Amino acid sequence: MIFSSLQYLIFLPIVVFLYWRTTGGARLALVVLASYIFYMSWLPVYGLLLLALTAINFGLALLIDKTRPPQIATVNSDGSPGKPKNPPYSTCKVIFFAAALLNLGCLFYYKYANFLIENVVNSYNAVALKLGSLPAFALYQPLPWDKPILDVILPLGISFFAFEFVHYLADVYKGDKPMRSFMEFAAFASFFPSQIAGPIKRYQDFTQKLRVPEQFSSALFMEGSVLIMQGLFKKVAIADPLGALIAGPFASAHALSAPDAWIAAFGFYIQVYCDFSGYTDIGRGSALWLGIRLPENFGLPFLTRDLSLFWRKWHMSLSSWLKDYIYIPLGGGRAGALLQWRNLFITMIACGLWHGASWHYIIFGAIQGFGLVINKEWKDLIARSQALTRIFESTAGHVFAYFLTQLFVIVTYSVFRSPDIPHSLNLLSSLFNFGEASTLTQAIEKSGVVYIASLYFLFWFMSDRLAQSPRAMAMLRPLGLTSDGQTFALPVKLASWTAACVLMFAAKPTETVPFVYFQF
Repeated sequence: MIFSSLQYLIFLPIVVFLYWRTTGGARLALVVLASYIFYMSWLPVYGLLLLALTAINFGLALLIDKTRPPQIATVNSDGSPGKPKNPPYSTCKVIFFAAALLNLGCLFYYKYANFLIENVVNSYNAVALKLGSLPAFALYQPLPWDKPILDVILPLGISFFAFEFVHYLADVYKGDKPMRSFMEFAAFASFFPSQIAGPIKRYQDFTQKLRVPEQFSSALFMEGSVLIMQGLFKKVAIADPLGALIAGPFASAHALSAPDAWIAAFGFYIQVYCDFSGYTDIGRGSALWLGIRLPENFGLPFLTRDLSLFWRKWHMSLSSWLKDYIYIPLGGGRAGALLQWRNLFITMIACGLWHGASWHYIIFGAIQGFGLVINKEWKDLIARSQALTRIFESTAGHVFAYFLTQLFVIVTYSVFRSPDIPHSLNLLSSLFNFGEASTLTQAIEKSGVVYIASLYFLFWFMSDRLAQSPRAMAMLRPLGLTSDGQTFALPVKLASWTAACVLMFAAKPTETVPFVYFQF
């Protein structure tokens, strides 16, 4: 049941209507039931997998809490009390690691087992072929292995809810209280607005909002509606048409012209942003209609001029999870430079691998880790030099940093989008192939997606700047264009919604297209 499908646009109002007609346990049961209907509409059997993991993690968290020994007091270097630590060895720790391995093992089986088998078999066969050509193995020829393939289908959203389970167990192990209500935990694990592609929730925050949702009001309904409309527009009017146009260049094994390669690389950057942030907008808007405010997942990453800031603005819930549960436990930036470089590399390789079982995802993560290391060292160098600080704090320095950051992201994301390493190398080499004519320019122009995307970003930019300017809003208020000096009045919103609907219908593809992050 895809957010941009007719089924979901019927399903959501029914759930919202019943939600506000119930209270207490009945409302909680409705959330869980609706979430399982949403999830099982694709492949019902995987609803049992989600239910089993939910029950196991619920019980293991209670067991971790029950077996947790008293924490050891610590003292900081200045003599002040430090953060209490768990004993180095305990039953609680064994249970926690076993529980974490269970979740990661389940994720590994469904997502990475075939990848590992394929690489082990290929490596063995390559060695066997090499040994077979040596005289010492003339009498014994190593036989190549057949490549067994596990017949498994990747469950939707398993990367997201596996990470949520691990975060829950880790926080309980560190001292937070576990959830005592199985239905509340089931709602946390299966909540349909964020179930398939995030944002990754923190249970402490979600539980409070689930117990005491915001009261339904016209303002809440309006805020949720704006997010849903915005998300649908990004997905249907921009991401889907762009995705269809750039699919050919990324699938091509032949050299492309430089214009086509750049159009494909830049087009994917816009597509994946509009697709994923559009999904998050619809999910957050749907949750708002239920009185639950999910965390933001994007903070305008295409306006950043610093790679580390880009990753704090892009897929914010995943970046935060990686920082809290991989980067910081590895030592973060507390150790020396070399260890910090190592921690950045490991964290970003984990980020790349999280996205998929393929070497080009691992390479993508390694490139991002390398970029973050260079970014950190460059900022440290600038900070130590007053002359460099003056240069790069100037307008020209800001513009240079912005274009360099965005160029790095656009080029490296083409590795992410490519189906494999050869295709990514083909597209990267084509970026400098200026001898061929473009074949995409006319198709892009005829599709109208450039004009639609430009209008959207221009409208967003002007609306954002006007809303941040009290003087501008005060000038518009006498004209009836603003409602309270800080937000636009209903007529302006209705006009923008009407325009968005017209553009969506004009760009509507012939079939519902799954969101990019469904595959992760």
